[in-house]
Amino acid sequence: MTIETIHAAIDLVAAEGNRPALVVPTGLGEALLLRAGFVRAADRLLALKPLTTQPRVAVDIIEVTADDAFLDVLMAGYEVDGPVAAFIRAEHRLPMMRRFLAVARGKPIAAAALTIHGDVAVLGGASTLPAHRGHGAQSQLLRHRLHVATDAGCTLAVATARPGSVSAANLARAGFHIQHRATWKRN
Repeated sequence: MTIETIHAAIDLVAAEGNRPALVVPTGLGEALLLRAGFVRAADRLLALKPLTTQPRVAVDIIEVTADDAFLDVLMAGYEVDGPVAAFIRAEHRLPMMRRFLAVARGKPIAAAALTIHGDVAVLGGASTLPAHRGHGAQSQLLRHRLHVATDAGCTLAVATARPGSVSAANLARAGFHIQHRATWKRN
């Protein structure tokens, strides 16, 4: 969001009658958002990384085209249901979505997604089954997706994460520049 688009976003929220969050660069339009009835919520992160040749890492990562196995692992790792789960499932069924599974002993243990928009790679949803967390599956999926993005001609990768999360730590370790983004919600 930019100062040029913030008015349209506020109008859209008011017109829809919804209560979505607006995520903006910290400090952007704070007075305007307050006057429009928004309150500051927890920050979110945006992670950016210029892409160069990525070192190859020997991992057991497979790209899948069918949604079912990928979505089963992704959703089991997220441990969510209801409308949030429905949104995540719909988002990760998009035809442009590339889907990857980390496989251990022949069974999928983690999932991660990627979309490419020109020369920018957007690292999408990623999760690991609870029993397999803490063993590096997401770090391997992250490195693999960066390699795929580099091979596709991308010059920048972006991702989002919750501040203080394992995902944020993985992105920082992988060399991403982490930016805090302000989140605003309607009262």
